[in-house]
Amino acid sequence: MITSEPVDCAFPDIDLLSRHAQVAEDGILTGAKAASVTTFVERKDYYKKIRAAVHEQFKPATTYQHILADRMAECIWRAERYASFEANALTLQIQRQWDNTNELVPKASPGVHAWQAFHTMDPAQRKSLLEALKLEERYWRRHRALSAELRLIQRLYPIQQVQ
Repeated sequence: MITSEPVDCAFPDIDLLSRHAQVAEDGILTGAKAASVTTFVERKDYYKKIRAAVHEQFKPATTYQHILADRMAECIWRAERYASFEANALTLQIQRQWDNTNELVPKASPGVHAWQAFHTMDPAQRKSLLEALKLEERYWRRHRALSAELRLIQRLYPIQQVQ
């Protein structure tokens, strides 16, 4: 089975991540020891594109608006990170189960492969995957709340453009 990598993705090198994933619970992705929004294996240029797009969309004028826009970019980045976790976890499991699934269902559709992969994960893997989905949803909800707050502030306190 051959899988292709999207042109823009947060994790271009999954092997690099897995080789360095032996970290403490409060490690490279979250918690007090996290140095920045991106980790050493993530593409910082992709994060910068997201941040630039958010700033272009909302055109923050004050320091507080810039902070809100940055937080929105971080939420989008983290939601994409957790979506990447889900996709990569399922892809690895689909690859592991590919032959077995084809034996059970000859010429199985991609949906059957995904379903079989999810159901053959051990309970700890499945729980981790479901937790990643919850985190992704949490960050999208946070993004929507920040977006609404920024729009409200911009409407209530318009800044006169200085020329």
